[in-house]
Amino acid sequence: KSNSGHPGAPMGQAPIGYVLFAEEMNFNPADPQWLNRDRFVLSSGHGCMLQYSLLHLTGYDSVAMDDIKQFRQWGSKTPGHPENFETAGIEVTTGPLGMGISNAVGLPPAGGPMG
Repeated sequence: KSNSGHPGAPMGQAPIGYVLFAEEMNFNPADPQWLNRDRFVLSSGHGCMLQYSLLHLTGYDSVAMDDIKQFRQWGSKTPGHPENFETAGIEVTTGPLGMGISNAVGLPPAGGPMG
């Protein structure tokens, strides 16, 4: 429906996305704000269909199949760049290249000691 986007990034990054979400990361789809969760920050925000599909496949209620069908549509929960205020499971809003890595570097110090 979007008839636009960046399909190369999600397809190329799918194997590492699978390994991270299926085998490495700690998260709880029933509690997206769980304090001890691992944070996934997609530096290349234009490839966010990868993140939306991983959230959907791992059980996040915030991204249903109908939301994926509305990818890049005005007012959808799956905009063309991930928005942390729009979709639960998105840690930071990213878009311009380099914005994601800057946020990812700042997340651990901002969180402070965890115990």
